Parts: sequence; structure tokens; C-alpha cells
Amino acid sequence: MLSDILRRRTRRLLTAVLALLAAAAVTVVPAHSASAAARVPIFLEVRGDSSQKLAGIYGWIEFNDSTTYTYQFYLCRESSYSAAGGYVKINDRATLRASYSLNWGDTTIPECRYPAQLYGATDYVGSTVRNVTVEVEGVNFNGQNQATWKKNWFTYDNPFN
Repeated sequence: MLSDILRRRTRRLLTAVLALLAAAAVTVVPAHSASAAARVPIFLEVRGDSSQKLAGIYGWIEFNDSTTYTYQFYLCRESSYSAAGGYVKINDRATLRASYSLNWGDTTIPECRYPAQLYGATDYVGSTVRNVTVEVEGVNFNGQNQATWKKNWFTYDNPFN
């Protein structure tokens, strides 16, 4: 009698554990709806000739609908010879400079050796936003009196179009 009860409880527990494991193993991809925002991470770094990190941008961008997006990111200078720069470009055009040259920020984040500066905005464009490009730049100095601008960027497509 006691062994039957234990077997049933063990079977129920095993069934529940297997159901939880199966549910955890399934990757759920949410469908895009007109009312759901689509937030994606931003992780951009620009590196110099010796692969040293010059600057970085870390945060997120969220497309609210076909005409509005929101972004928030930290810009940090690491080994850039001069101040780093961060940009937000709409529909492949340089229409907005999200941040200006920065020597040092005021917030410590794990991705950066030195403090970073936080930037963010919600931008209503008034027309269709097909994509938004985020760009980070820094200056590489090779020690032979040559300084060159280095850039890295990524273009985020608006899922509402």
C-alpha cells in the first residue's frame, strides 16, 4: 500500500519535472503585433590596430511602431586617442547625433574600464522608420604620429514595416 502511494507520487513528480524540462527546452518566439514593442540589445565596440577597444556603446533600441523608436545606451571611451562619438542614423541618413564627443562619463558599467555616459530618447519621426543605425567611433593612434578614425555600426530593421 505504501509502495503504491510512493510509486504514484514519484510518477507524478517525474511527469511534472519532464513537462517543465520540455517547456524550458522549447524556444518561444513571440509574434509581432501592432501593439507590442520590439526591443533589441545594442552591443557595439570599435577596436584599434592592435585590437584594443577604443570605445563602446551598450544598451537597447525599441521600435514602438512604424514611426517611433526609443533607445537607451551607454557610450564609453576606453583607449581612443581623443573623445569617442556615438550616433543614431534614421533610414540610412545621418539625421541625428545621439551623443557628442565624450572624454569620460559618470556611470560605471561592467563593459567599460572607465565610466560611461548614458544617452536615451524617444524619437517620433513623422514618417516611416525603415531602420535605425547605431554607430560608435574612436581615434586610433599607432604611435608613429598617425591617428585614424575607426568606426563600427549596426543597422536595426524596424519589424513594424
